[in-house]
Amino acid sequence: MHCLTVLYSTPDDPDAFRSYYVEKHVPLALTLPGLIKANYAFPEPMGPGDAPFCIFQAYFEDAAAMGAALQSDIGAKVAADVPNYAPEGAVLCNFPIIET
Repeated sequence: MHCLTVLYSTPDDPDAFRSYYVEKHVPLALTLPGLIKANYAFPEPMGPGDAPFCIFQAYFEDAAAMGAALQSDIGAKVAADVPNYAPEGAVLCNFPIIET
């Protein structure tokens, strides 16, 4: 399995971000082709430093499936929607899931 992780810093208007993100963006992201499962959260810091304001994780069969999803028409719509709630953008990273 392969994970796409999206990290968002604290926005200027946290309430507007949450509302748009939960009601509009997440439902759109959940339509990505090949998506196995996804989750999101608004984490709380546990030590020094700031936690991301929001984190989203999407799971795909492998890196190729993730790449295909991001390059799809839906992937383009998901990317184009980000400035509607996070004009400063987001940090994306990906990794294979290592089972222990």
